[in-house]
Amino acid sequence: MLQADELVGAWRNSPIAAVPPSEVVLVTDFDGTLADIVPDPAQTVARPESLQALSRLVRLLADVIVLSSRTHEQLEALVPISGVRLIGDSGMAIPRKAHKEALEQFNSDVAVLLERIAGAWLEVKPASSAVHFRNTDMSGAEMLALIQPLIDWRPLAAYLGRKVIEVHAPKAGKGSALAALLPGEDPGGVVCFGDDENDRSMFEYVSSMDLPHMCIGVNSPEAPAHLFDHCDLVVSGPAEAAALLNEIVEWAEGATQ
Repeated sequence: MLQADELVGAWRNSPIAAVPPSEVVLVTDFDGTLADIVPDPAQTVARPESLQALSRLVRLLADVIVLSSRTHEQLEALVPISGVRLIGDSGMAIPRKAHKEALEQFNSDVAVLLERIAGAWLEVKPASSAVHFRNTDMSGAEMLALIQPLIDWRPLAAYLGRKVIEVHAPKAGKGSALAALLPGEDPGGVVCFGDDENDRSMFEYVSSMDLPHMCIGVNSPEAPAHLFDHCDLVVSGPAEAAALLNEIVEWAEGATQ
């Protein structure tokens, strides 16, 4: 766990701290980053101090984006802050016909399979599906091995995260979404927060940008191996992520006075 002065130092000494706040874009995941992970995703709420920070940053930064595997409708309820750009389903576009049909067929097949696994359930979203198994006694490797035969012969890919397996078209995800979005914003700097496998492509893309940037990994005992290899800073969980968000608020407010 980082001390408060270490968080301040990490931010104030980063290249992005030299960028005017009005030119900085901040992108953050939701579950495991703004909110603690809970057994039932329907009971998830964001940490109040994180929401407070975002509500202030909206007025100070070029853009504040919540980019999550949640649906847009769920994000509207979870992040009720005017001005925050909410991008659901990891920013994936509605898949082309072949991927859409393959996803529908996968959903039908995996639903039958999950009927015999107590605590597992399928979440169907516009461009992806998620197999949740937090409330089972199965490991990620076991669940992945179980559903992989349903993936191998279809134009889909399965990505193991924190007690969830995301299924969608190959190479789609947060990195691709940001690669399409950010050049049009022409930011002076980019900050991103994330905690899980579906944030890996975001870290890879942002860290490759030829402008000031900072990738912040939000650690947990469930973090996949090497997830934070492209991160500039790793914090211990959502509480520490909230503390850093509020440090960014203090920096931005001080820079604009």
